[in-house]
Amino acid sequence: MQKPPLNSSASLTLMYSASFLLCIFFGALLKQIGTPGNYVNIMMFALIVGGYIFSGMFAKTMILPVFKNADRTGKAFYMGQSLAAGAISSGVFIFLSGDFYTNGTDALTLYSGLILGIALMTVLFAAPINRSNSSTLPSLFTHADGSKFIKFMVLIIVVTTSVLLLYVQLSAIGMVSEAFFSIPEKIAILITVFTIGFCLIMGGMQSLSIIRMLAYPILLIAFIAPAIWVAYKLTGNPIPQLSFGTGALRTIAEIDQEMINAQFSTKEEIFNFTKDGLNFDFFNHFAALLCIAFGTASMPHLLQHFRTLPKATHARKTGVWGLGFVLLIITAIPAIAAFIKLDIYTALLGLQLSDLQQEGSWLFDLNKNGASIISICGEYVTNTAQTISACGNAGDYFLTSNDIGVNPDMMLLASGVINELPDLVTTLLATGALLAIWSTVDGLILVCANALAEDGYRSFFRPKSPMGSRLFVTRVFLILMLTLSAYLVLNVNLDSRFVFAACFALLTACLFPALIFKIWTKDFSQPSIVTGLIIAFLLTSSMLWLSHFGLDLIAKNGDEFAFRIPVITDEVTPLSMGLIGMIVSLCITLLTSKFLKAKAAKTEHNPHVKNEIKSDVPA
Repeated sequence: MQKPPLNSSASLTLMYSASFLLCIFFGALLKQIGTPGNYVNIMMFALIVGGYIFSGMFAKTMILPVFKNADRTGKAFYMGQSLAAGAISSGVFIFLSGDFYTNGTDALTLYSGLILGIALMTVLFAAPINRSNSSTLPSLFTHADGSKFIKFMVLIIVVTTSVLLLYVQLSAIGMVSEAFFSIPEKIAILITVFTIGFCLIMGGMQSLSIIRMLAYPILLIAFIAPAIWVAYKLTGNPIPQLSFGTGALRTIAEIDQEMINAQFSTKEEIFNFTKDGLNFDFFNHFAALLCIAFGTASMPHLLQHFRTLPKATHARKTGVWGLGFVLLIITAIPAIAAFIKLDIYTALLGLQLSDLQQEGSWLFDLNKNGASIISICGEYVTNTAQTISACGNAGDYFLTSNDIGVNPDMMLLASGVINELPDLVTTLLATGALLAIWSTVDGLILVCANALAEDGYRSFFRPKSPMGSRLFVTRVFLILMLTLSAYLVLNVNLDSRFVFAACFALLTACLFPALIFKIWTKDFSQPSIVTGLIIAFLLTSSMLWLSHFGLDLIAKNGDEFAFRIPVITDEVTPLSMGLIGMIVSLCITLLTSKFLKAKAAKTEHNPHVKNEIKSDVPA
């Protein structure tokens, strides 16, 4: 009998990690002999594609339970890697370091919320989902009375939030592929669709678990190796989490004070990202933290990993391992932001504009070919003349910290060039970024296809359909979801940060309280839960729409609504709207449950209501 694919987790992980390290070594040799950098980039890109194709072929199955739940043969340690790879999306890998650089402690919202969310997921949902017989999240809400309405509502929320997050992930592919792999956005998205589609169609959850498990060591190497290199280069201590305080932050503070003493900057102009939070008031900061945490805890594409374990205790261990693996990566994020700021300070601060061509030529190289990495006086310049024009001063003008800006979306991927590391480091970061995106996209696609096939097609159209038909329909939905996602990202222009906030707001307002009521309480009936869910969904989605689009389909044309809470906040941010929706959901569910219980008690004790006793003897 063939050994289940997940039982080969250790050997597969070792093999793929060794292949990745071999590609890095081979790429370094190619660089030494003068091979164009694009050839090395394509080689690394091919390694990712090959990993997905191998996982699909290795885990291929025609058995529906295995396709949906990987035959429950996963091991806690390796499924923890898979869970962590799914949680480390483009937002964490690419954008969070830039958010630290530009927004200070406000970036702690996503940083802390993700950690708290995985912890909540492990404590609240890991074991119950593992013990349930449900193969999808909407199926968890199946009731004995046969009512399917609540399942239908949960299905809508699962698909809606997954599509929103898919849009965010796929939007980042164009930036990474064009800037670092020289692959046009449309081609990169088509390759993504075909590669992920092949992997999932062949093996479903089994192949997904394997490729994510293989992806985590690559993500760790791609993210941590450059950080260790920079930490050792700047401080002599190779552990970035321990060296950035005294090695970077103290030096940055001293440079800031020198700039103030030399009257190049004022104390008000200096932004210390370790102390200042300038974008959120207390309410929005606290609400955003909770929404990230609750949204992460109820993410369907992460929760589905707990069904791949044989026992509930293994599911809890998977959550603990996953949290540890995520912490290994994201604890280095503040250090990366601090090291980049220190390197920019030491390289550019106090330079005259006329000296940039000689001493800061790397800055102009970064911004060539339309790239937007570092700005001088608000412009992404490529030569000294543009710099002088942007600053409106003569060539003897000295650059201050207020004149230098960094594009937060590109900061991490360009950190190798900023810190004067070899070109291969940039390729390594871009490879990790692309793999982080794919490791989130595949889970979102699979959870949508499984839910649509099981809770849409089977529940409402063919309840007695055979397993072969259901497997075929699931694969059809995989293709449809991939096609829809690619079409949306190529043809619909939306603000990715707003879409990200909308996804987490809806998860917090709708899915998190519904899961809490369903799993942890027995006193609430289906009508009370579904009433709170519907009202929260309508309220939150309406607030999100009106705040971003107003009364039409056009964003930022002046008819948008600004929601405020007197005394508490002047404007409720889109992410914070999820907390309002959750509070409304809790209140509506409690009131509806109390009303229904009172009505039932009144009917039971009403002497005018006769209970008809039906005979068991047929007429």
